[in-house]
Amino acid sequence: MRKGKGILILLILFLLLLVAAVGCGNDQKEVSNKAAQAETEKKKETPANEPREQTAAKDEKQQSEQAVFTRGEHDEAPDSLAIPVLMYHSINEDVKNNLIIPPNEFDEQMKWLKDNGYHPLYLRELGDILETGKNVPEKPIVITFDDGYLDNYTNAYPILKKYALPANIFVITSKIGADNHFDEQAMKEMAANGIEMESHTVHHPELNQLPYEAQLRELTDSKKCIETITGQEVNSICYPVGRYNEETERAAQEAGYRMGFTIENSTANKNQGMYRLKRLRVSPGIKLEAILPQ
Repeated sequence: MRKGKGILILLILFLLLLVAAVGCGNDQKEVSNKAAQAETEKKKETPANEPREQTAAKDEKQQSEQAVFTRGEHDEAPDSLAIPVLMYHSINEDVKNNLIIPPNEFDEQMKWLKDNGYHPLYLRELGDILETGKNVPEKPIVITFDDGYLDNYTNAYPILKKYALPANIFVITSKIGADNHFDEQAMKEMAANGIEMESHTVHHPELNQLPYEAQLRELTDSKKCIETITGQEVNSICYPVGRYNEETERAAQEAGYRMGFTIENSTANKNQGMYRLKRLRVSPGIKLEAILPQ
């Protein structure tokens, strides 16, 4: 009898040990399954053997490519291009002449460009586009200002930022910070925030009235001055009062400019000559749709 009870106790102990072993095994299996699942999710998030830094860089590149694609970039024959380069001067309430546009009118024009799918270019982009016809955005346009008036900073710049539109200002370097023109600090701020600074000479002379060496100094010194202030390359010159001659073009090339702009009223095309590019004057009261090519 006692022997039978002993066997029964041993049997119960054996069963208890067996149950405990099975439970432990299941727990270990569950932990293992969870670990495997976590590893699978990790591989989905980060491709095998690819550091997270590379994945982030790839995502950024894809986003950048998508942003470029949204401009509708395509290739065209350079000879067929007719890119409007808008010519502004002052943006001011005191409209004393046809060089001054009221701020509310300028705001309406910039909003119209944005709403109608125009893509403003920097002048540093324009050169390649005109010469090669590569990567032309839908409805390309260039916004330029002559002289560097203070109201370009106080009135035009906030409106351009409002609509996220890049623009370009031709600066008379002897006027920086004087005679109602913006100063170096304003130049640096705008240059760092979507406004490209280009040259309008040092003293704003009629270049075709100067000997070659004097023309070259005007073009070289203004270019160096602007590049020193902004830390950015200057590649375009706008001829004061639209006056230039063959020596002006030669001086522009020698000084390191890629393009020269006149005040002749038309769209820009490389067949005009890269140092004889034309622009469209914007006068007060004019609707952009009336002067832009359809």
